[in-house]
Amino acid sequence: MKKYSINWENDEVVSVEVDGVQYASPDLIADPEDRARVLRLMSGEPDMDFTLVAGEPSALSKYIFLVFLAIAVLMLTIFAITAVNTDRNLSKEESAPGVVVDLVTRKDSAGQEFSYPVVEFTLPDGSRKTVQLSEGNWPPAYEKGEPVTVLYDPQRSLTARIKSSSGTISRWTWTIITGVLGVAFAIATLFARWMINIKPSPVELPTSE
Repeated sequence: MKKYSINWENDEVVSVEVDGVQYASPDLIADPEDRARVLRLMSGEPDMDFTLVAGEPSALSKYIFLVFLAIAVLMLTIFAITAVNTDRNLSKEESAPGVVVDLVTRKDSAGQEFSYPVVEFTLPDGSRKTVQLSEGNWPPAYEKGEPVTVLYDPQRSLTARIKSSSGTISRWTWTIITGVLGVAFAIATLFARWMINIKPSPVELPTSE
């Protein structure tokens, strides 16, 4: 029983082995049949009499692993920063009763119309604030005279918003996106690392004498 093997490193053949005898090049193999079989294996032709021995992971595999790792770290870092900032900003908000006093229609750069509500609300000291909200909709999500609950930062009351589930979720948009991407690339990194570490065991197959 003979064993044929080829040792690869960085997608290049560094040595070949025939029945325990190692050669730096297939050209050095004396037996023409052995040399022909090794050359067929190197060319990718199927031959059940050969055993292919994996060498070191290719440079491309290592590069892909490092790229995935870098992106995963970057996305998870942005996720953590945006999560802390969003939670901090939401915790500062206070609520106040308000009413929609006007609707302002504006067009974006593509010509699409959006309706921006103007709300009036009362602060704890009794003073009133009138703010045009930065979030627009089409068709309009509110009507003039509609009572609403306004959320605002006492230090920046002009950044008020109408209390709604969609408005709260929109504050977490970047956190959600970067979190999902971070987890996805972390999984891809683990998979790439697992692929790099795979080293198939040589199997001896009978050869025809």
